[in-house]
Amino acid sequence: MPEKEATLILKSGNCSWRNCIFCGYGRIAGQKPTEENLTREFDNFFSSLAERVDTIKVFGSGSFLDEKQVPENMRRNFIARCAQRGIRNLLIESRPEHITEGKLSGFRSLKLTVAIGLEAADDQILEKISKGFHTADYDKAVEEIRKAGANVRTYLLVNIPGEGEDTLEKSVEYALKRSDSTVLINLLPHGNTPLFRLWINGEWNYLTKKQFMEKTEKWKNNPKIELDPETFKFTPQFPPELKKPLEGVGEEYLTHPYFEVWQDYLVRWYQPPKDRTPLMLPCSRKKPYSESETHKKIISVLEETGTRKGFHEVMISNAGLIPREFEDKYPFNQYDWDESLETPEIKERYVQVTEQRIVNYLKAH
Repeated sequence: MPEKEATLILKSGNCSWRNCIFCGYGRIAGQKPTEENLTREFDNFFSSLAERVDTIKVFGSGSFLDEKQVPENMRRNFIARCAQRGIRNLLIESRPEHITEGKLSGFRSLKLTVAIGLEAADDQILEKISKGFHTADYDKAVEEIRKAGANVRTYLLVNIPGEGEDTLEKSVEYALKRSDSTVLINLLPHGNTPLFRLWINGEWNYLTKKQFMEKTEKWKNNPKIELDPETFKFTPQFPPELKKPLEGVGEEYLTHPYFEVWQDYLVRWYQPPKDRTPLMLPCSRKKPYSESETHKKIISVLEETGTRKGFHEVMISNAGLIPREFEDKYPFNQYDWDESLETPEIKERYVQVTEQRIVNYLKAH
């Protein structure tokens, strides 16, 4: 009989570090990790479980062993509930500084796995990405986990800014010697992070799923390695301080970096709905487009004729190509191009840029 798993996503507390340049999860302010809040989360989780569950995985954008996120009494409460339900295996995540013999001793009734985000086995890289610890700290944590009879799971990032050609290979070799399992994770740009700013400034770019699989192909059949090409449902998410209206005419508002990263995303990552014909539509001054009179009439005709579900609506404007599902996303909902200000040179450039964007989109999809 195959093993059954359940996953708990903790909403209480957050990461004690919150400074890694790539991580947006740790910057999310969770609800206060009070006994009341955690009890409610545990109650809801265990009441939702099927009759038989063999393994529980706990994720919380931080450290389950951080007593500011999960106080000791609530950690013991959770372990006791696992025992009551006959849970055999438990996976938790933690930064190295929270991993101690005393904390791990409380898990002896379970087959415990502790996952650590090492990211790279290179201290210079760890400093560049502001990880907040070094390989020696990771090694010490691994030693504590081994002494407790638990398993080690290590996360490594693929395509870290500034890494050398052999960084990943050395990191994998390092992790395999110390871990029971290793996960290679495709680094994607979380919105509210320094990494996101590197992306929109053209200083770094993510790997497509195909590029990631090519880069990690040599390890795809290794039983101790898992490949994770898509860590979250990735769309460009701009933080509030960057969301300013883009109103103007000219090159700056035709190839603005915010428009360019979206066009890059639509070509290299996005997947349009299957089995639909692309229907290219004009933009409108009113945002979102669907609130304009022109688009209301187009949508009305498509729905009246019963054909709308057969089309994938894509708007064309100075911002590029905009699939209907993204029309209310920034910057597509906060820009304006006044056609009365166009010069012949600007019009010619508009045609050149738009033609290439259409070609790129259609070639990709």
